[in-house]
Parts: sequence; structure tokens; C-alpha cells
Amino acid sequence: MHRPRRNRLAALLAAVMIIWAAAPGPALAEDESAMSDEEVRELLEKSLNIAELDKEIERIAGQRKETAGKIQALNDSIAGLESELDLRRERVGDVLRSWYMGERDVLIQAIFSSDSLSDLLAMLDYLDEMLSHDKFTLETYRKQREDWLDERERLIAEEKRLEEIERDLRLQRERVIRLRAEVDGIINSSGDSERLRLLIAEWLAYWENTGLPEVERHFRALADAMESLPGWLAERKDLVKQSGFTYTVRLPEDDLNAFLREQNPLFESFAFRFEDGVVSAYGRREDLEVEIAGSYTIEDEPEHVVRFHTEKIVFNGFALPDTTIRELERRFDLGFYPQLLVPLVRATAVDADDGVLTVELRIGLRRRQSGDAE
Repeated sequence: MHRPRRNRLAALLAAVMIIWAAAPGPALAEDESAMSDEEVRELLEKSLNIAELDKEIERIAGQRKETAGKIQALNDSIAGLESELDLRRERVGDVLRSWYMGERDVLIQAIFSSDSLSDLLAMLDYLDEMLSHDKFTLETYRKQREDWLDERERLIAEEKRLEEIERDLRLQRERVIRLRAEVDGIINSSGDSERLRLLIAEWLAYWENTGLPEVERHFRALADAMESLPGWLAERKDLVKQSGFTYTVRLPEDDLNAFLREQNPLFESFAFRFEDGVVSAYGRREDLEVEIAGSYTIEDEPEHVVRFHTEKIVFNGFALPDTTIRELERRFDLGFYPQLLVPLVRATAVDADDGVLTVELRIGLRRRQSGDAE
């Protein structure tokens, strides 16, 4: 969106909020229940939650449809495979009967009654070819059976995944129903529902056209920067210390912010802080504000990584719903991969405090799980 449009929408929102509090109009002036700035803000935040939850429901529904299609395709494949297996079973039965019921005695007798060496060799070649074919038939049957079992396992896994998707979909729908009831109740009791609905519509348009792209822009830039972080740290010997089989990465927030600004001009107005185990970041550009907060944890599956878990995203003072946060996490990887810094190491501890992110690494050691023996 062009800057004039963005500024116009921001100005509109600010103006409506001011007018709402200062000059509510005749219909609201005498109404003691006229909404305060904070009540309007909460209404807009709930409306944003509804819009984002609706998108999540649509995404889950699409995922469910895709999964159902895959299951149908698997069922069709298995049905065709079962028909093929029936034919293979019949062929194997023929092979076994031919050997164990004496149907090939004639061939054996012909070998021993050969009149010349060339005839014998020819018969032996024929026998070898026939035995190879029978072996191939049996091996093909075995492999087809294994493939069928693999397909069956995949189908079971897809069915379980579909059940989880359906549960998530029901939960999200219940959340939307509750929020819509709250928002409708607030609007209907406000005394000026038309103006409120206009405000909500303008706010959601502003979020969709400006807010969400801006948040995505920050996450995409952070993901790109985190991909380059191990290589940058490898060149900063002052930040990575080695003692025997142990490496310690001490990354001050000032150094991280300088690194980010080298990666992308977007971070000129964006800065990280490390305090009390929380990694937070705040940025302001023109009339846009983005705040992110989360923490790092060490994970071993599906691969070893120091994973950043986003716990809060605030855009222009409005907290985003957890579904939007999880979707951004899914799309943009903000994790730190220690083995890109030093091969064969594993992270054993991570801490963010007093303005420093500290990661301890050890060579060749698996991270201790809770409950493991000392």
C-alpha cells in the first residue's frame, strides 16, 4: 500500500478514537454508557481476533479438504494394489505347486538325459532362467506386500492427522462464536452501532492491507538474518569461546542489533533486548509499531535447533491472536542451528539476560532430557 493511503487510514483511526471520546455526538452525549478509548480499543482488538480466526478456520478447512483427498487417493491406490496382490498370490501358488507336486519332473529328467554337452548347457540355462523368474515373482510379491503395509500405515497416520485438524477446527469455530457474540453485544448496546461498524471495517482493512504485510515483512527479514547468523558468528571470535569440548556463544544485544542492521535497513528502527529469559524486540517506522516477545528453547526433533517461540506480537498497540502467531512461526523460521556454526556440536543451555544471549554448546553430546540419569 502507498504511503498516503497508509497514513490516511492511520489518521482516520486516530481521529475516530479522539472524536469517540471527545465528541460522541447527540445520540451518545447523554448516554452514560458511551464507550471509552480503552473500550473501543478492546472492541477493535476482538474484531481483529475474529478476522484472524476466520482466516485460520479457512486454512484448516482447506487443509482438511486436501487431507481427505489424499486419503481417497490412498484408498484407490490400495484397492488397485490388492487386486494386483491377488494375481501375485495366484502366481506364487502356481510356482509352489509346480515344484512340490512334481509338475517339473519332466524338465529334470530331460536335463539328465541330454545327449550332448551343448544340449545340457542349454537345458541348464533354461532352468536357471526359469528359477530366476520364480525367484523374481516371489520377491515381487514380498515387496508388493511391504509396499501395501507402508501405504496402510500412511493412511492411518493421515486419518489421525485429519481427526486433529477437525478438533482444531471445532475449537476455532467455538472461539469465533464467543467473540462475535461479545462484539455484537458491545456494538448493539453502544448507541451508535453504524459508526462502530464503520470503524471496525476501516481498522480491519488497515490491518489486512498494511498491518499484516508489515508484520510479515519483519518476520521474513528476521528469518533471513537468522540464516546468516552462524556464518557471521564464525567470524566473530570475540563472541565464541572454546574450552575443550565446550563452546560458549555470548551475543550482546548491541552486537545482534548491529548485525541485523547490516543485513537489512528495516532494522535501523528495530532493536532486540535480552532480559529475564525473554527476548523482546520493538520497532517503529512512520505510523507503524511492531512489538515481538518470546523465548528460546532447545529442541532435538525433527532436528537439533535452538528454537525461538513467539509468545506475543503487538501491532500498533493491538495484540495479535495466538493463531496468527503460530502461522507466522510456521512460515518463518527464527531458530538458531548450532551445527552450522560448529559441526557435531549440540546446544546444552540457552539464556537471555542482562542484555546478553548465551548459548552453551558441546561436541558430540546429546542434550540431556529431564529425568535422565546423572
